Amino acid sequence: MRNHSINRANDKILDLTLSGKTKKQNTLIKLVIMVFIMMICTGISMIFFHIKMFESNIVMIYLLGILIFTYLAESYIYSLISSGCGVLLYNFFFTKPYYNLKVHDPDYIITFIVMFMVGFITSMLTIRLKKERQLVEVREKYIASLYYIEKKLLDVKSIEELAEISAKEMSKLLNADVLVQFNHSNGELLYKSASGNDSFLGVIDQAACLETFQSGIPSGYGTTLFSDASALYKPILSQSGILGVIGISLRKDSIRSQDQFTFADVIIPQIAVVLERQKISEEQHKVQIEMQKERLRADMLRSISHDFRTPLAGIMGLASTARDNYEKISDEIRKNFLQSIYEDADWLNELVENILQTTRFDEGRVKLNFEEEAAEEIISDAVAHVKKHALNYNISVKIPEEILLIKVDGILIRQVLVNLINNAINYSPEGSDIIVSLYRDSDRVVFEVKDNGPGFLTDDLSHVFDRYYHNTKKNGNRKGMGLGLPLCKSIIEAHNGSISISNYEPHGTIVSFYILSEME
Repeated sequence: MRNHSINRANDKILDLTLSGKTKKQNTLIKLVIMVFIMMICTGISMIFFHIKMFESNIVMIYLLGILIFTYLAESYIYSLISSGCGVLLYNFFFTKPYYNLKVHDPDYIITFIVMFMVGFITSMLTIRLKKERQLVEVREKYIASLYYIEKKLLDVKSIEELAEISAKEMSKLLNADVLVQFNHSNGELLYKSASGNDSFLGVIDQAACLETFQSGIPSGYGTTLFSDASALYKPILSQSGILGVIGISLRKDSIRSQDQFTFADVIIPQIAVVLERQKISEEQHKVQIEMQKERLRADMLRSISHDFRTPLAGIMGLASTARDNYEKISDEIRKNFLQSIYEDADWLNELVENILQTTRFDEGRVKLNFEEEAAEEIISDAVAHVKKHALNYNISVKIPEEILLIKVDGILIRQVLVNLINNAINYSPEGSDIIVSLYRDSDRVVFEVKDNGPGFLTDDLSHVFDRYYHNTKKNGNRKGMGLGLPLCKSIIEAHNGSISISNYEPHGTIVSFYILSEME
């Protein structure tokens, strides 16, 4: 703490020293300009004097020089000095006795007084007009900047973007390092963005920032609280309380003016309004997401109750018939009963697995177990699993001679293939050909499932991966819940791959997806 105070004192001494040197240099420059202008005025007046022009013209030349100099110098003191110099030069060169400050004619005393007063008053008015014009220009600049910033603030899409834009734009306008910090109502940091150097990392500055948030009172540089801080901290206030803090640390080359802090006082409430609006928008978005999840859960429950009823009724009916007529039915009929029960139970098992995986993806609880797998083995496992209840379909596999290794979660990719092959089976007539292909395309390993079913309507192709979508053109024996293809899409995208579907002429469907041969 003591070292910090000593450093602050040294910085102030250095600033004062540099400021003193700069003032001396400016004074010297202005005096040189004044001498130069008065020499020019004297030279022109000499010409007028030799060609016998009226003395009033010479007086006007000096008045013009006084106005020009005071316009450049922008100081009432220099206006006084230049007015006096103009009178003395006129007396010295152009009144008798020449080249002497003595005055023989008393009338010239009135001329000198009037000349001095006219020069001084007109130069003061010139300075005042120039300063007012500069003030108007500054205010116009701040108004334009305020409009520009407010326009940018209205276009923000998130709290993070609001903090970054506020810090960046205020920093450019104020020529200062700016910290914008948003907090939750409990004091927890929501987001922070700083434009500039590390002015806000000091222990005193952090304490000043905390004090401002807790008390709602400005603190830091220029205040009575934590005056040794590098920056001034102002609270972001709204009707709901303190939303955060803005820190302003003016740079050494920045001119400290009240307009800068006035501008900050104007823009901070605008930031508070946008921040509250953004918070309300995000809360509404969360509510909408929750409502949508609830609707999806309700739709899923309705679909589950509908889709489970048919296979369960079939299983119960076959089991009841086999139990009540066990002695009367033949072994062949029993075998058919058991096969039908197995197929329905297997379909239910696949459906439950899809529901569970979809729920895990929705909740973000899926953790991929990447391992190096042979793509041919994944296809073989999927086809072997499906063939148990697809004896009436011709499922063939086309794989290249080379071994294609991919780094994937083998269980999930197998589930994708099982879903795609089951879709082909469910919506293709018995005896159909279903072809599962594998090939390399540059750095991609492509899987493809082709069937000769009815295909899709052109308008439906863009919706096939939507949840609960059913193909209106397919009339299979069993409809699913519309979760299979959306789940496949989620799994493939989690592997940084892509899946697509298209019609196969003259009839049929091709579903393909790719996985990078080397996962990044």
